[in-house]
Amino acid sequence: MLESVIDRRVKHEGGYDLYLEIPEKEYLQIYEDINTESADDILHQFLHLHQDDGRPENVEIKHDKKNHTINIKTLLKYEGNDHTKEKILPHHIRH
Repeated sequence: MLESVIDRRVKHEGGYDLYLEIPEKEYLQIYEDINTESADDILHQFLHLHQDDGRPENVEIKHDKKNHTINIKTLLKYEGNDHTKEKILPHHIRH
């Protein structure tokens, strides 16, 4: 599912607004309900996948039935964060 996520970031004084757009069909294959608990789980996985140290705040999730997408919006804060260790991908995966 994470491979199908479209993301967009908007920088402002307080951090970054992160918008994730997930195809409805893929979302509903994994999650039964559209709620902030599911959104938190997706954000955690997405940030981990991209080795992003941002901390999500004010998480919102909406179902766009017209476009058949699940949309997640959050504010990412970086100030005062501890950086996680960088993960090096094996050579055969990097190339």
